[in-house]
Amino acid sequence: MSQPTSRLNQRQREEAISQQQSAQNTAALEFAAAEEMLRHDAGQIPVPPTVAERLQKSVASEPAPPKSWWRRLLKS
Repeated sequence: MSQPTSRLNQRQREEAISQQQSAQNTAALEFAAAEEMLRHDAGQIPVPPTVAERLQKSVASEPAPPKSWWRRLLKS
């Protein structure tokens, strides 16, 4: 008789742990600024490959930023 009770207790413990983990995953997050929320969201959602490819092409076609005044002065 101890085995059915033991299995039941084990199952109850597993369910309790599972419920705790899901509750932790759905906990509300608070952000100080909208930028923080966007950074967090960007870390959670993968960028589609077509969008990433278009973005890389767009960035590659941008002109290089001008050198700073002190680099021009030192001709580095």
